[in-house]
Amino acid sequence: MPELSLLAAVVDASALPLLGLWALLATKLCVGEALRRAERRFLVALVIISLVTLRTVIRHDEVWLIHTMTLGMMVLGVFMVPSREGQIAI
Repeated sequence: MPELSLLAAVVDASALPLLGLWALLATKLCVGEALRRAERRFLVALVIISLVTLRTVIRHDEVWLIHTMTLGMMVLGVFMVPSREGQIAI
């Protein structure tokens, strides 16, 4: 059974940052109607990661720093990563 808890900890530490990175990059790479869907997915991912980060900080889990960095990456990435929206000529 210790293997199962170790696997859960690894998934907890790696799945949420990958979800956040995927949502951020999808928002920055999509255009048109796909961009609107990606923005909705980004907002949902941001809320989920915010709640999970709050839970890990309250419970003093080992992965609190990873979740906090993921949340910070998503918030700052919106402003720092350039978007393709203005580069596409119609």
